[in-house]
Amino acid sequence: MAEIIERLARTERLGNLGWAEWDLTTDTVEWSDHLFEIFERDRAAGPATLSRAREYIFREDLGRVDKAVQALIGDAQPIDVTFRIHIPTGLRHIRAIFEAERGRDGRARLVYGIIQDVSVFEAAERDRARLADIEAESAELQASLRTEHRVVAALQQVILPVPAGTVYRPGLHAAVRYQPAEEVARVGGDWFDLVHLPGDRTLLAVGDVAGHGMPAAATMARLRHALSALAVTTDDPAQLLRYLNQMVCDDPAGPTATAAVVRFDPETSSVTWAQAGHPPPVLLTRAGAAPLDRPDGMLVGALRTSEYATATTELAPGDTMLIYTDGLIERRTYDSDWLGPVLRAVTGAAELPLGALLARLQPASSDDDTCVLALRAVVDG
Repeated sequence: MAEIIERLARTERLGNLGWAEWDLTTDTVEWSDHLFEIFERDRAAGPATLSRAREYIFREDLGRVDKAVQALIGDAQPIDVTFRIHIPTGLRHIRAIFEAERGRDGRARLVYGIIQDVSVFEAAERDRARLADIEAESAELQASLRTEHRVVAALQQVILPVPAGTVYRPGLHAAVRYQPAEEVARVGGDWFDLVHLPGDRTLLAVGDVAGHGMPAAATMARLRHALSALAVTTDDPAQLLRYLNQMVCDDPAGPTATAAVVRFDPETSSVTWAQAGHPPPVLLTRAGAAPLDRPDGMLVGALRTSEYATATTELAPGDTMLIYTDGLIERRTYDSDWLGPVLRAVTGAAELPLGALLARLQPASSDDDTCVLALRAVVDG
């Protein structure tokens, strides 16, 4: 029995779903543990009844949900409905599948349901649709420079929304600086991502798709959203790179890409990371700055059988890890002096706010876009 319960709990975590059961005759409700996490509801408050659950739902979606619930309870028809809910940290897109069991009087007596958080997939689908619209518009109006500027600006906003200021996570502060190439036609495939993981851990990634223009941007969008979705199934950086590599290799026309994927654990104040042909991160401490030794890993999309290793580094409070794309460096070969300008720019700046630290880092060339992500270990309190 314990093994079955553990399997069910693992299934809930991997699928980001939970189950619920409502007894309509007694108005009692039972929720699985993960359903409380999806709704960000305090377990001490108990599960929400059908009427109480309506308070979470967006007003614009209530009509659709009420109609589905009426079909469920009134006609005992199975339902499959999507809607949005308010939670303390924002909103979530929910898919709910329910069926009802009738009593001897023909009325619905019990309601069983599976509820899944599909926010990641909704965002990816929304962005793919918007990306397709933008790409079509660019093909039709590519002769107009004004239109090209507008399309590229919209494209960057869709795919790569840069957070304003510092992002605060348990044991961690993070900040991002993205600088596009000056020439519109050379907009590239630099990307980053930050994913909240169970146990207050955080997944961070930086990548660079080969090439420029719409093809690179489209692959960038696929990789970024795939990483967020795959993080539901595993938080192992090496395994995530294997999945991304297989996805790119399945597309014969897909360009190669570099990437670095980092998992931060606040309990140990450590980072476990893997890389795919990516420049080595820089570790900045009060004692100085130096590149980290890279674990093995080939470019994403270069070889289907590529394997990826991980490395783990403990961070003391105040230590900062810088992950960046090659637009920051002047050369693409990682010899003894290639990183000198970057190391000199940050040495002695370990106590600067992250925004001020990132402002010290200037791209080596205006011909390429540049992305730099800084993560700093902190003591919460």
